[in-house]
Amino acid sequence: MTRRTVLSAGRLPGRAEGSGGGRRMAAGAGSGFTPQIIKYSVLQSQAPRAASGRAGRRRPPRRKRIRPGMPTLTRDRGLPSEEKWTLKGGPNTVGRSRENDVVVAHVSLSRHHARFDVEDDRVILVDLKSLNGSFVDGLQVQQCRLKNGDRVQLGDIFFDFEEERVAKQASRAAYEQDMKRLLEMGAGGEASQSALRIKAAAPEQRAEDKLKLLLTVSQMLTSPEPLDTLLPKIFDLLFQIFEVDRAALLLADEKTGALEPRLARAVGGPMGEAPIYSQRIVQHAFEKGAGLVLGDAVADPRFAGSTSIYGAQIRAAMCVPVKSREKVLGALYVDHLTIPGRFQQEDLEFLEAFAGQAGIAVENASLARQLSEEAVRRSSLLRFFPPTVIGPLMESPDFGQKPYDAGVTVLFSDISGFTALSSGRKSSEIVALLHRYFPVMAEIVFRHEGTLEKYIGDALMAIWGVPHAKPDDADRALAAALEMQQAMVGLNAARGEEPELAIHIGLNSGPVTFGNIGSHDYVQFAAIGDTTNVASRVCNLASAGEVVLSEATRSRLTKDDVPLAALPPAMVKGKSEPIQAYRVVRAEAPEPAAETPVPPAPAP
Repeated sequence: MTRRTVLSAGRLPGRAEGSGGGRRMAAGAGSGFTPQIIKYSVLQSQAPRAASGRAGRRRPPRRKRIRPGMPTLTRDRGLPSEEKWTLKGGPNTVGRSRENDVVVAHVSLSRHHARFDVEDDRVILVDLKSLNGSFVDGLQVQQCRLKNGDRVQLGDIFFDFEEERVAKQASRAAYEQDMKRLLEMGAGGEASQSALRIKAAAPEQRAEDKLKLLLTVSQMLTSPEPLDTLLPKIFDLLFQIFEVDRAALLLADEKTGALEPRLARAVGGPMGEAPIYSQRIVQHAFEKGAGLVLGDAVADPRFAGSTSIYGAQIRAAMCVPVKSREKVLGALYVDHLTIPGRFQQEDLEFLEAFAGQAGIAVENASLARQLSEEAVRRSSLLRFFPPTVIGPLMESPDFGQKPYDAGVTVLFSDISGFTALSSGRKSSEIVALLHRYFPVMAEIVFRHEGTLEKYIGDALMAIWGVPHAKPDDADRALAAALEMQQAMVGLNAARGEEPELAIHIGLNSGPVTFGNIGSHDYVQFAAIGDTTNVASRVCNLASAGEVVLSEATRSRLTKDDVPLAALPPAMVKGKSEPIQAYRVVRAEAPEPAAETPVPPAPAP
């Protein structure tokens, strides 16, 4: 059995306290036959240590763990942009900085985002206090032991974690060998009346074989897989274990609760579109939550008048609920067309236990899908919103789908002289520059609880007031603008001999329409309205190193600790009247004569 050890797991956004770190994979007993065997633990055996220093006793040779292959991380599997990294023994760091072992220049990653510790018999993922977090199969983690096939998300970037496939294939072969051995075991003698393919044996041996068989089934279904892969595997096991002619699996629709056929198969292969089961039989098992066995379905008075039974001339049949814990997920139906009384009570009990294992696997597949969808949605939200508001947004699945009106403060930032700076340089150099610049600016926006609306070339647009408005949104936007200017000192110091960069910033406040603009499938939150256009024009009024704000933003400030100077009224594109703007007065910058000091904004 593959075991997952989460050493320190974070809570999924939006989950209530005490929820145990998000959704968990189902584990519990199915109904019917020996449910207690589901609660088991398979531990790696360790050879006993020989006592040292004792005469006449040799230390047994210590097994050396040999990895069949070093683990790998793959990004964009199957695409032209696919990248693959082989992790070395020991620590492997991942992040934007070139100092990392795995360098991914993406704005959602921190400079030193996470570390993969490759040990002799395990790989541990450790989050390095990153801004946007580390996730394994949709669950946010601080530390987590990885297993083959895990989906790792760092920021907005997804990786497939793999160890050498030989180990996985060896485990699969071992399970299949166990199945073959168990299904061929027996003390000989006359064939059993049971439809189980275990040969007749002493009762004690037969009971033990059934326990081992069900444990092997559990091991083979333990890893969450998509339903399209999982359901055929369940049927492969079913036809190996039982002597049946046909089988069908129905699952309840998550929204309507109605039973829907998901897979049907006969001994010879797939079935046609016509249902092979009796609707009354499967509905009975589903609604009652209990299995039933029919010795001769045609003659059973409980289903008298059933056209599906008479039409198919069903003789022996069994149907059991597919459960996970106490939740009924669907129904599993099997039949035999020629021999009445083919199924015994022993068969029904084992089929109920088998369906319990199938139910756990089905629910795990459903939870894995939901976690993956939540991870994608969370990743999309993290592109725009600060981590502090992601939890409430995750609780509102329809957030942003219907645009709404809001009063906001908009920040526009541009790199001064960017066109001249780009001239004559390689595009790869410009991209590398922006990869260093944008993450620093984005972190500042999020630190002041702003929403990162978009990047436009070298420009950045952020807004305050959505998704949640605060009385001091304008103050937060201004504080972010000042910190962005200050951050340029550190960025320029890191550039060494390269020409210094400067930015100019504009702020404006007013009404916008905000929401997911465009497609439901492609999330792109945007603020639409004249307010954003004017913010861009105000940005153009600023010189390199300056912060300029409109009268609308100045009037919303709740603090007067930032000195401002009025600029001459200016005409801007799209406006028939000049607008009044104000420049932040910095101590080291002399004020132009045309500017006049501005009194503090009146208290709101």
